[in-house]
Amino acid sequence: MHDNIRALAKQYLPDIQRVRRDLHAHPELAHQEFETQAKIIAELQRLGVAYSIKAETGILAEIHGSKPGKTVLLRGDMDALPILETADVDYKSTVDGVMHACGHDGHTAGLLGAVYILNEMKEHLCGTVKFMFQPAEETDGGAQPMIDEGIMENPKVDAAFGLHLGGHLQHGLIQVKHGAMYGAPDEFELEIIGRGGHAASPEQTIDPISVAIQIIQNAQFMLTRRLDPVKPTLISFTTIHAGEGLNVIPERCKVGGTIRTLYPDSREQVQAYLEQIIQHVCEMNGAQYNFNFLPSYPPLINDDAMTDFAQRTLTSFFGEKRVSEQEFPTLGAEDFAFVCQAVPASYFIVGIWEDGKPEPIHHHPQFQWNDEILETCSSALALLAYEFLSEASGRN
Repeated sequence: MHDNIRALAKQYLPDIQRVRRDLHAHPELAHQEFETQAKIIAELQRLGVAYSIKAETGILAEIHGSKPGKTVLLRGDMDALPILETADVDYKSTVDGVMHACGHDGHTAGLLGAVYILNEMKEHLCGTVKFMFQPAEETDGGAQPMIDEGIMENPKVDAAFGLHLGGHLQHGLIQVKHGAMYGAPDEFELEIIGRGGHAASPEQTIDPISVAIQIIQNAQFMLTRRLDPVKPTLISFTTIHAGEGLNVIPERCKVGGTIRTLYPDSREQVQAYLEQIIQHVCEMNGAQYNFNFLPSYPPLINDDAMTDFAQRTLTSFFGEKRVSEQEFPTLGAEDFAFVCQAVPASYFIVGIWEDGKPEPIHHHPQFQWNDEILETCSSALALLAYEFLSEASGRN
């Protein structure tokens, strides 16, 4: 079956590239992926693959094998970014200020390629493959809404796999990661309420800017003295707004930023500790405050058994030289984390950097990559689904 998957991935590569370039030329932001959805549905209908609409702009497609068995889910995200593309490609974005700058056009096309392959092989499948075409990964996340609408049930999903194109990794190489892979990208908003007045008489005021500075300094100190140093935690204060006049101490100062954590216990601790610092510093200075913690995706923690399976299976197909373990996690975020919380799952990276060319930088206006890599993406996803169902059925 490996040779069959290879042959089908190569056969369908032009179709996958056609879809990818069309999606790239017509990108859509989170929760606006209606045209993208329609294009994927048209391909599914052409293939005779059953589907249903989820989370308004998402799609769940299903292929049922000729024999009963377990169920595996494959996932790809569809949304673009609010970036003006400057890359010199024939299929450059036609939508002003919107661009596929993170590779989601490739994720979607690669997942569709797996549909092409597995639809040809359905008489050999023991069980069901679900294909999760997900909206809104770049913003508030479309994975959890699709899960809430029942995509993990009827039939119940037993395992899930997904991939991300990686600009840091050489074209064609694959990296898996056991355990924590991506961080939780929580955010916060803080308003410090002091007492304004003349800058020449600061003793008559409660300066919210100086209070903000103390909070920022104490928060950085907290990272090295109150949290476990072997569990990465990052606080970045990214906005601060206060005052208008150069000789006026303002009444209010607004501060905002992001908290990145890899472990659930660190995530809970840093939120509590940060609010303690805010409370104590404000009390010491006589200021009031409003603190708003904005939880986002959880950390993405791969299941060890599914990652063992993925590493073993991908290595048997692509060879030891192409598959390796990612050494360190990243504090970037990925809402496949919700899938990992729902079922045993594993997420992996497919490299797109080519020798002699600049490293493709995600979220950059000149982000570009060679879409021949879609042959690897589609075959990897199809392979994992086929082998998982085969092993679960006792065929292997």
